[in-house]
Amino acid sequence: MSLLTGMLQLLPPETAHNVTIKLTKYGSPLLSKGFQDQSLHTNVKGLSFSNPLGIAAGFDKNAELIDPLLKIGFGFVECGTVTPKPQYGNAKPRIFRLKKDNAIINKLGFNNKGEKRFVKNLMSAKRTGVVGSNIGPNKDTKNFIDDYLKIYKKISVSCDYVTINVSSPNTETLRELQKKEYLEVLLRDISQIRNEATNRKPIMLKIDPDNTNDHYSMILNLVNKYNIDGIIATNTSLSRPEILRDFNKKRDGGLSGTPIKDLSDKVLKFLYQETNQELILIGVGGVGCASDVYNKIKLGASLVQMYTSLTYGGPQLINKILIDLVKLIKDDGFANISEAVGVNNK
Repeated sequence: MSLLTGMLQLLPPETAHNVTIKLTKYGSPLLSKGFQDQSLHTNVKGLSFSNPLGIAAGFDKNAELIDPLLKIGFGFVECGTVTPKPQYGNAKPRIFRLKKDNAIINKLGFNNKGEKRFVKNLMSAKRTGVVGSNIGPNKDTKNFIDDYLKIYKKISVSCDYVTINVSSPNTETLRELQKKEYLEVLLRDISQIRNEATNRKPIMLKIDPDNTNDHYSMILNLVNKYNIDGIIATNTSLSRPEILRDFNKKRDGGLSGTPIKDLSDKVLKFLYQETNQELILIGVGGVGCASDVYNKIKLGASLVQMYTSLTYGGPQLINKILIDLVKLIKDDGFANISEAVGVNNK
């Protein structure tokens, strides 16, 4: 951990995040360049990734850090969650560090500056890599599904892929959209809009880690029925594993970081086994080192995202993971990372 990262951890979590945003945005010329190696290059759904490691939604909520995040080593950036109208989110304090557990609990509630600012930032970025947009509804809207359709039309033309976030635990009743009767309407209508577009963009569905295999099977059936391109597994968790030691463990919100790694991996493993390798999977949850990334890839993820571990490890963690990942690939005799997808889950 660098001195700067250590100093940021002395600040309240949300203050530290806002300072990090400003340092990343305005200090980008000083940022070191990300590690590159041909063995990490991969192609997914016609998109070319310099490496399979991306930053998960939640860090760059307003699409203002795309270029610096790509510069420091991420193979792709997922911005958002963005909603049609700006919103404050839930009351503060709403981010809690669990230092003893290398984890965070957040109950932010889709705080963001809205779609107009988001699209403006997307359009002004140089975008030397893949950029995704994570979309959600405003919490006070009369119809969640209408919000998704509205913002999808606005956002999809300006990014490389779109993620439908129906799994955040911090917007009241949002996870109800994962029920069959609601999810079918949402996926049917959004796929129809996509199919009518001249420039078809991949659609990902982000799901939670707290459900049953029967529930995930239902989701897979709908994803296949409406030709959704992939699934992101998983969002934060409402569970509180017994291994948690930090005094903040009883806070309300979604748990992320090391304690949910096994939970997320279990979902990822099931999805890959059920899809016959036909669906794009992005693994996220508990990624803190190269072996965590590699394990998700060998379980079936074509791409992997991280976020929480950066809070504790700082930006230098990105290059360390990429360098170590190359070593892991070569030790297994692979020429390219794509050869490792699903090898431990067939």
